[in-house]
Amino acid sequence: MSGLGDFTDQAADYAARPSYPAPLVDRLMRRAGVRAGDSVVDLGAGTGIFTRLLVERDLQVTAVEPNEAMRARALDVPGVTWQQGTFERTGLRGGIARWAVAAQAFHWAEPTRALPEVHRLLQRGGAFTVLWNDRGNDESPSLLRVVELVAELIPEMDQSYRDFDWGQVLTSTGDFLEPVRDREHHVVRMTRDRFLQLWRSSNRLTTMAGPDRMRTLLASVERELTEVVDVPYWCTAWTARVAV
Repeated sequence: MSGLGDFTDQAADYAARPSYPAPLVDRLMRRAGVRAGDSVVDLGAGTGIFTRLLVERDLQVTAVEPNEAMRARALDVPGVTWQQGTFERTGLRGGIARWAVAAQAFHWAEPTRALPEVHRLLQRGGAFTVLWNDRGNDESPSLLRVVELVAELIPEMDQSYRDFDWGQVLTSTGDFLEPVRDREHHVVRMTRDRFLQLWRSSNRLTTMAGPDRMRTLLASVERELTEVVDVPYWCTAWTARVAV
């Protein structure tokens, strides 16, 4: 489908996306065995939402993002080296990092090509973490209503990647071993405008819906919104070690 995976039209709306819970980020650093000053590659870095958290922890970050519009929105993240590239072809030299991360992004990768490339980037003893913020739909009437509307208006909408066993995916090529899962709950309070912007930021949704159905969806959501929406999330991460 044309436009699927091209975030140019969503770059301006990405500010609505939630960040990631600090306790989980700190736990993932311990899980990966990294500390302040270590080198990290942030893959599929987008507008730098997770990148900022890495910088705040004094990590030396190289951010890889294929989309120019997304990279342009992240220029205010200090102390980061930005690189145009993909999961499968990062353009980086080998052994550049102790840790590689992919936040809300690895479902766009082709694992049989991406995992060997990530392995190449990592030093001996390094680790790779993938993570996603998944909305807690069952905890929020507002989210449940949006899910119902999407099912009615865009029945072909597919988000099956959210149910994958990503530990199994990470070890599927033999490049990584010993996957461990971590999970953290958090709630993000959003204004009405931010909540609508959140849905516009979804490339998969906007592309599959098309302009007309997307307008209908957003108008329906807006009619039923209160001024403030508490959006619950479960942030789930999988970390695996480099195979020697």
